[in-house]
Parts: sequence; C-alpha cells; structure tokens
Amino acid sequence: MKIKTLFLLLFSLVIFISCEDEEDDQNGTGTVSFSLEEISEIENATQSLSLNVGVDNFNHAGGTFTVTLSGATYGTDYETSGGSASFVLTVPANSLIASFSIIPVDNDILDGNKTLTITLSDATGSIAIGESNTMIYNIVDNEQPIVSVLNFETDAVQINEDDTAATPLNITFDLPTSNGGTVTFETTGDAIFGTDFTVEGQTATPFTITVAPGATSASINVLPIDNLDFEADKTVTFIMTEATDGVSLGTALTSTVTIVNDDASPFKLIDFSTTNPATISEDGGTLTLNFDISETTTQDATVELTVNTGSTAGLGTDFTIEGSTTSPYIFNVLAGSSTASVNIPITDDADIEDDETIILDITNATGGLQVGVNNTSNTTTITDNDFVPFSYVETFETVADLSASGFEAFLLPAQDLPSSKLFKYNNNAGKYSDVNDVTQSSDTGLVLFYANNQNGNGVLDNVIISPQMAVLGDIDVSIDITYSQAPEFNNAVVTFYYSETYDGSGTWNDADWTVMGTETAAGLNAEGYNTNDYKRKVMSINPTANFYVAVRVNQTIDDTFWKTQWRLDNFKVNN
Repeated sequence: MKIKTLFLLLFSLVIFISCEDEEDDQNGTGTVSFSLEEISEIENATQSLSLNVGVDNFNHAGGTFTVTLSGATYGTDYETSGGSASFVLTVPANSLIASFSIIPVDNDILDGNKTLTITLSDATGSIAIGESNTMIYNIVDNEQPIVSVLNFETDAVQINEDDTAATPLNITFDLPTSNGGTVTFETTGDAIFGTDFTVEGQTATPFTITVAPGATSASINVLPIDNLDFEADKTVTFIMTEATDGVSLGTALTSTVTIVNDDASPFKLIDFSTTNPATISEDGGTLTLNFDISETTTQDATVELTVNTGSTAGLGTDFTIEGSTTSPYIFNVLAGSSTASVNIPITDDADIEDDETIILDITNATGGLQVGVNNTSNTTTITDNDFVPFSYVETFETVADLSASGFEAFLLPAQDLPSSKLFKYNNNAGKYSDVNDVTQSSDTGLVLFYANNQNGNGVLDNVIISPQMAVLGDIDVSIDITYSQAPEFNNAVVTFYYSETYDGSGTWNDADWTVMGTETAAGLNAEGYNTNDYKRKVMSINPTANFYVAVRVNQTIDDTFWKTQWRLDNFKVNN
C-alpha cells in the first residue's frame, strides 16, 4: 500500500512538472506561418533569397507542409531550392523554423515586374498551418527605367568676390538615369542674383536645369560679381526643390556659397577674434575674449559690448564682464593698439543644469574705430561641471532570487488566477539576453508563463517593480523583452511605467504611475521579432525626483488566447 501511494505521488509530481514547464514537451502542435506579408527582389540578383517559415513553438514532434508558388513561370522567371513551383518542406521535431530559397531568372527583356503568391498548405504530423499562410514575392525587372536619386556633393563652399572663373556645385547621382529629367533650384541668403553672383546659363532665380538620359552627375556653375564696395561677406544657399521624370530628390538638398569680400575698408574695424574658445567649463575660471583691429589705432577709442537676448547664461549669475553686471559694457582701446581683449569671469555653482551660452555683440565703437562686418558677435558655451553620471544595471546573473535583486512582484486586484502566476526569477541556460549584445544569450532573467490547462481561464494582471532610482533629469530606461508564445494565442499587453510618488509599499495606485511604452506579441512580431527574439526597448523620461520602474502584464485567458509567456532581462537606467 505504501509503495502504491509513493507511486501515485511520483506520478502526480511528473504531471505537475510537465504542466509547469512545457519547454521540453513534444506532444504539442507547431503552427507554421510567415512573419512577412511581402518581399521584393531585383531580377538580376546574384544570390538566392532565403525565406523563413516560423513555427510558433518547439513543443512538437515535427512534420511536413507544402509550399506552392503561383503567378509567374517556374524556370523562366524564377527557381527554388525545392526544384519546382510546389514542394514539401520537412520540419524536424522541436524546430522553430523551416527555410527555402528563391532566385529570379535574369533576362535581357523589359518584361515588367512579376508577382508571386507563396502559399503554405497540406500540413502533416505535428504541424498545422497558421493564419499567415501566404506571402507576396515581387520580382523587380532590372531592365526598367532607372530613377536616379540626386544629392549635393558638398553642403558649403567659399569663393572670392574677384574670382574670374565659375565654381561648380556638383550634384551626385546614385545610379545613371535612364530617361533624364529636370531639376529646379531656389536660393536664399543675403547675396543677390545679378548683383553679387550669377549662375552660368541662367537669368534669374528660381531656375531649372535639364538632365540628359544616361547622365551620372550634374552641376551648376556659380560666378561672383566683383565690385569696389567694402562690405561683409555674403552667402547664397542653393536648394533643390523639385525633380521630374528619371531623377528624384535625395536628402542633401542644400549647398551654401560664401562670397568673400575682397575690398579694403576705409575705416579701422574691430571684430571678435576667430580663435576665441567656443566652450569653457563652469569651473574654468576666467574666459578671455580677444578682438582683432584691422589697422593700428591712432587715438584712444571705446568699444561697447552688449549681452545678446539669446544668451541663456545670466549676467551677474553665471558670468560678469570684467566684474561688471552692466550691459552694455564699455571698455577702452588705447592709441597704438592692433588687438584688444576683455575678461569674462565664470561663476561656478553647485547646480546640475543644462549647458549655457554667453552671446556678446559689438554694438558701438568710437575714437576712429568702427564696428566690423564679419565677426561682430561671439558665442561661448559654459559646460556644466556638476553632472554626476548614473548607471544602474540588473542582469540577474549575480543574484539567487528576485528579492536579492531588490525587485518586488505582486498581483493586481483584477487577477483571479493563482497567486504564483507572476514574474519570477529564473535560471534557464541560453534563454535570456546578453547585457552587452541583445542578440546573444545569457542564463538568468525573469519569466511569466501561464496556460489554461493549468488552472483554467481567467485574468492575469500583475506587476514587477524595480528598486528606487536615485537620479533625475534626462534618463534612458532600457529593458530586454521577448515573447515565447505566438500572437495567435498570446494577446497580453505589457506596459512599462515609472513613478516618482510610489512609496514602495507593494500597493498599486494607477495615479502614481506614468506610462513609458507598451509591447504586445503581435507588435513585436510585426517589427520582425520572432518568438524568443529579444528587443532592447529604450524609453526616455525626465523625472524631477527619485523614481521606480515597473512592468505590468495583463491578459484575459480564454479558449482563444489560452496561454502566454514573457521573459525580461537587463534592466538599465542611465542619465
């Protein structure tokens, strides 16, 4: 009798374990389906394109299914690894994928694009056909006219006002254009067409050029107009605004030409030096700004500096001008000077803040000096030195259970399924993601699994919460996530939150939490993530106080959506 009782207990334990851990089971059915709806290949492709048919789970004993291609002629338009337009693929036991390949047959005939419909059918063994059982495969005729994509070769060029030769602005083509076309240009800037510059072959702006069939490049030739006037350098920006027929617009659509003045000034001019530092650390002490004078002064002069309203640094709080908090600030330039300088003491505070800019303008000059024309404004950025890097990473590799990591998991009121059905610490070789490379594997993480053959239908609604993060400001939260049960029966919504007001009590209040993002198995699948493929989900937030991170899973388990499985790994918080 004792032996019989022991046997029954062991048998019940085996049944329980098989229900809890279905990952080594071969008694299920693997449903095959396409993850893509449509794909295209050029007719003259030199390598075959491998197409994968996904199996929604590996708890199956294998089987076969038939692949049928229709819509074009086998041997004339394409060939397959199966050797015909209809062939059988074998799915080994526990496999998550079956593959075959297609390669177009190239010809020299302009015969248009071909569209194939690939259909999965006639499954045998432990394999079933899913709802996504068709895919479109387009063969793009490479003899069709080629539309070239146009971009400026460079975004900026400098020319002298007295140049006698035109300067080309080159336009690159990604491919030779079959039919050619036209390109329209507009201009902006303070340089005026007909007064400061011309374009060879054009009489005004906007203007249009013609691109010949077979062309591989184009250009417009810019010629400056010389005059005797002393003036500031001028700029003109050329913008490609429209392309027709066999040419199209790319992304580098502007090119700016600076026309450098060649005429001497009749006055002594003062400008900021072009060698002034662009940045200074908040604890850098004193910023010295230098000035260039076009000719040595012959009498004492004054120069007026004004803080530009665009400055984000405050005069008197973040900096002073020679100790002064007054704007405009006037300083003296002695006779016989060819340079000048002013000192800008920088205030070092303890505030964590954004970098700030000091913008000063030369607004007036006396004593034979005049305000310059090319560099009358100077911008210097004060870089904050109070920032402390924050980096939190939990890989679950060095802890033995959930509590050791500082995480807590608990049910929400809507869950009526057993209290054990929530995220748990799990050690399972190769099932989790590597902290440095999400495409590689690790052995530990968090898992949630439920199927209605365990405790019937009901509602799953539970949450896992991180330790409190003692950091604020611009923050990136990163969590690796994957689904292990396909969207056909896993419609759980996984929601990511953060909270500055949660008190760590284990009591959930929706008003405490702000949504950072959501994921579903269907959404991940549409992004190209198959079952057990991890996505490294990065979410940006800007908390003003210490905060917690939470992940919530909600699914109504019924006879259609009857099971779910999710894994999480590598919680990261960085500022």
